[in-house]
Amino acid sequence: MSKRPPSGAHRVAVSAAALALMLGLQACSFPGIPGSSGAPQSTEETQAPAAPAPEPVNELAEGSTSHRLGAASHTLILDYWTNENPADWTPESSPIISVSLKVDGNSAPGAIRVTRFNTRIDALGVELTNDQGSFALEPPYAYTSGFALPSNPGEESTTVLFTIDLLTETAPGSGVFTRQTVLDTLTIGYPGTAPDGGGEPAA
Repeated sequence: MSKRPPSGAHRVAVSAAALALMLGLQACSFPGIPGSSGAPQSTEETQAPAAPAPEPVNELAEGSTSHRLGAASHTLILDYWTNENPADWTPESSPIISVSLKVDGNSAPGAIRVTRFNTRIDALGVELTNDQGSFALEPPYAYTSGFALPSNPGEESTTVLFTIDLLTETAPGSGVFTRQTVLDTLTIGYPGTAPDGGGEPAA
């Protein structure tokens, strides 16, 4: 039995389907096959510009700072300041720094005494002050001291450690005291020093 040859309309439909299939294959993405959607992707990554390194921490960048520390039933306030321009400090500088200790005015009643005020820089093995007198600290009294920060070549900052011994009277007029040691730190940074600790001003 002989087959009937395809009609003209059938041949047109088959040709249209084949054309659509070819266009669909070209639109697909195949790795390694060139074309509008199949071209190999570049393996080169765009390098983002490096962010500038942050300046070293300098708690006296504004000329002064205050720390509030808990001390038994009191709040101890340490005020640090300088009369010099911190923006000019380098690792070779030796600025004068002042510090004042006082107790918050809302503290419990009773006598408070500072019996030791010690400052040192452990990284340099240097003791700056070691006052072991007995000084009134209850409001309105305050304890004030100061020191010259030694030069620290090759570093981007210097950290000072403060050790403060307090005697607090257990009840007003009792003459019985409790002892507490309070620690604090102050970090002095040098503007423009390299983040790797090279100590050289940045260009």
